[in-house]
Amino acid sequence: MTWTDPQLKARYEENSRKLEHLRETLPNLYSEDALPYKVFTRSSLHGIQNMRINWLMDNHPQRFREMMMANVLEEHLRDIERRTRERQAQIMDQLMESRHLLNRTDCLKAAPQMTDLDRLNGMNEAQSESMSMAIHEIVESF
Repeated sequence: MTWTDPQLKARYEENSRKLEHLRETLPNLYSEDALPYKVFTRSSLHGIQNMRINWLMDNHPQRFREMMMANVLEEHLRDIERRTRERQAQIMDQLMESRHLLNRTDCLKAAPQMTDLDRLNGMNEAQSESMSMAIHEIVESF
């Protein structure tokens, strides 16, 4: 395999050396088929992490393989999920504020005809839109 990122290649080689050392010192625990990294597939995970794996495989397959083989993909996926949820919360706050949905008194001032069901529907819509925006901004970017 031709590596594009020398840091990931160095990390993979270090992990391979560690695994080889473990094979020599603990031969009963490590088979010859053991890999120095965790293998991820399209169906390995769910939710935001699964979206990121699919996006990486479709748009940056080389980078995906390198990250997986260097054993940094799992950490990357956790970071993407955390960042997406943080960004989704920020966007939702902005949408709710712009739609005067922050609290009941704001709603009544902005739109006295608004019912609690209207407010709930607006909050659900803001939540859905904010997740869609966060996914596009974080998950589907490099």
